[in-house]
Amino acid sequence: MIVTCIGKLNIDFNYSVDTIEIGKNHVSENVETSIGGKATNIAVALQKLGIQTQLIANIGDDELGTRAISQLQSFGVIPLINVKPGTRTGFTFIVVEGDGKNTMFNYPGANGMLCAEDIAMHEKTVKSSDLIFYQVGAGESDEIISYLKTLGKPIFLELCEYVEPKMLGGIDFVSLNEEEALKITNTLNTFEALSILLNLGIQNIFLKLGSKGSVYASKEKITYGEPYTVDSIDTTGAGDAFSAGCIYGILNNFSVENILSFANKCGALTCTRKGTTTAFPTIEEVQKFKN
Repeated sequence: MIVTCIGKLNIDFNYSVDTIEIGKNHVSENVETSIGGKATNIAVALQKLGIQTQLIANIGDDELGTRAISQLQSFGVIPLINVKPGTRTGFTFIVVEGDGKNTMFNYPGANGMLCAEDIAMHEKTVKSSDLIFYQVGAGESDEIISYLKTLGKPIFLELCEYVEPKMLGGIDFVSLNEEEALKITNTLNTFEALSILLNLGIQNIFLKLGSKGSVYASKEKITYGEPYTVDSIDTTGAGDAFSAGCIYGILNNFSVENILSFANKCGALTCTRKGTTTAFPTIEEVQKFKN
C-alpha cells in the first residue's frame, strides 16, 4: 500500500516553557527542530505505522528546505518536492507549556504557492496511490481539490480551513476537529455541523474531540470513540496522529469502531512524548498500548 500526502512541509522550532505570559520575556532551556506541517506529519505517522508514503510539497531554495528533504528521507518518506526559487521554506515556532498545551506561530513561505500544476508534475506517481491525503489550506485549495477528483482515487481531506461547499461533494473521507467543524459550518452545535457537512456530499467524517474522544459520521450512522487517558506531555501533532490512524484503518478494512479505537490510541500515545514526528508511535507500540 502507498499513500500520497499533499500539503505543507515546514521546519518546526519547538520551545518548552512553564507557562506563556503575554508581554513577558521567556527563556527555554530545551529547543528542538523537526519537520512539520500536517501533510508531512501524516506522511511520517503513516510511515511509522508501516505504510509507504510519498509527500508532494513546496520548499524554498534555502538551507531549511535542504534540511527538510533530508529529514523526510530519514523517516523513509519518498520526497516529491518542488523547489520554488526566490522563496523561503515554511517554518513554525511551537511553544509548549508545562501542561502540554501548545501555541504556534506559522510562516507559510513556499507552502502558500502550492497549486494543481505542482501536483500534476507527479500525476503518474500519484495515480499509483491507494489513497490521496490533502491538507486543506495548503495552496489553492479549491483548484487542488477539483484536480484531485479527476484522478479517480479515494481522497482524504484534512478540513482545517473553509473551502467552497461545492468542492466537498463526493469526497470520500474528511477529518477535522470540533472547533473547525463549528467554524466552517457557522453553527454552534456539533451534530448540526456534521449534518451540514454530510449534506454537502461528504461520505465519511472523522471528528476529533481531543480528550473527549472522537466521532465517526456518515448518512447511515454516527459512532462514538471512547478516549484513552494518558499523562499528556505535549499535544502537538496528536490530531495528525489520529488522522493517520484513521487512514491506516481504512486501508486495512477495519470496522468503524476499530478505526476510532486505533486512531484514538495513535493520538493518545503522541501526547505522551515531546515533539511531533519523533513522537508518533510505531505500529508495534499502538498494538501493545493498553489503557
